[in-house]
Amino acid sequence: MLIQGNEDLRVQKTMACIDRAFCELMLEREYGDISVAELCRRAKIQRKTFYAYYSSIDGLLREKLDEVSRRYIERISGYAVPEQIAEVNLEFYRYSAEQGELYERIVCSAACRDIGSALLEDLVRRTWQDSPWFRSLGESEQDIFLAFIFGTGAALYRQWVAGGKKVPLERMAELAGRLLKEGAEGFARTVDRSRAPGGPARP
Repeated sequence: MLIQGNEDLRVQKTMACIDRAFCELMLEREYGDISVAELCRRAKIQRKTFYAYYSSIDGLLREKLDEVSRRYIERISGYAVPEQIAEVNLEFYRYSAEQGELYERIVCSAACRDIGSALLEDLVRRTWQDSPWFRSLGESEQDIFLAFIFGTGAALYRQWVAGGKKVPLERMAELAGRLLKEGAEGFARTVDRSRAPGGPARP
């Protein structure tokens, strides 16, 4: 349950306690080791109170990830892809840097790798879903392209974090953006050639 700001103050306080307890536990241990009972003890609430808002720990995390995705997509809504893929990538790095340690743990740690990958895949798909160029691709081509963008982008970001962010953020975003841009442009050229008269059949 996302707080809209117009809820009863008691509800807002309860939701804030749940959120704080969850974030603390996520930073202390592996996601799979977090239980509803432990979260409730940390938040100082009854189990029935937790279940009034969430069906499970997974439901709580899914809501948090959906909110992260929503804010990012709103942030890049004015950009066109693939034309401005480098600019979109720069916004991704800036946005990620603003989210803090919990975000990095979800996206980068081995314990949360599946969860982090689901988040990044969602961001990638939602970034491209409204692109006329992307929609012009066949379904198989879309899947291949998204696999490239996700795989490359996620690996570069995770390596940057694992390496202690020794490369300044703006420089890292520039490097990653150049790699993604050139890869996307190469993919587009290949698709265009396959569509030209006399060219090889599209996959």
